[in-house]
Amino acid sequence: MQEIHSPDGSVTLLVEAQTDVGCVRKNNEDSHGVFPGNAPGRGSLLVVADGMGGAAAGEVASGLAIDTVGAVYQDPGAGSGPVEALHAAVTRANRAIFERAAQDPRMGGMGTTCTAVAVVGDQAYYAHVGDSRAYMVTGGDLVQLTSDHSLAAEFERQGADGGAPARAKNVLTRCLGVKPEVKVDVSSSPIQLAPGVTLVVCSDGLTNLVEDGEILRLAAMHLPDGACRRLVALALERGAPDNVTVITARLK
Repeated sequence: MQEIHSPDGSVTLLVEAQTDVGCVRKNNEDSHGVFPGNAPGRGSLLVVADGMGGAAAGEVASGLAIDTVGAVYQDPGAGSGPVEALHAAVTRANRAIFERAAQDPRMGGMGTTCTAVAVVGDQAYYAHVGDSRAYMVTGGDLVQLTSDHSLAAEFERQGADGGAPARAKNVLTRCLGVKPEVKVDVSSSPIQLAPGVTLVVCSDGLTNLVEDGEILRLAAMHLPDGACRRLVALALERGAPDNVTVITARLK
């Protein structure tokens, strides 16, 4: 488990990250990154990306997303504050993936989700595209910070009778890399954190198999290393047809 201290020493973030190929797939197309804050006012960055595409294209797309978001977010020229920097970082990642696919026919059509959470002191901010998720565990509640960009989520939001059809489950309505431009969801205001609050950033390989109540219970009961390990293990116990990636972080 990693300890990340704020520049002034007032806040410590305990962070654990784990990824697993799962029980069915041969390749892990998920990527993740934990970036301790180096630039003033930017704080630490937690990022999960779930790639898709033929051959190894999914791995390329998600890896490029993590590398680009991590680098751009820490660039002082990316924006005046965390939200602007997050938006710039994810937008730049989209363009990098799109251009890479255009240069290499083997990478055609590749894309990835991207969920990035910045922790600056006792506040958090996010940028998000796709159906990976960011949660906050606080006061005995689990709050989903992000909204899924998927066909299934659209059916749910529209109150479709009978729920979403099975085919809609894995159809994304928005992802990085498929088009030259993408709409990025960002937090509209700072998310206030308090000591003991836990953040969970994960791919849908977890959330398709593990219920919100189980995420709440494990993230609240255990330190980030134990929670992360147990969440991944629970998905594996249930067959994990997809790759599973989880980052847990608690404000100390």
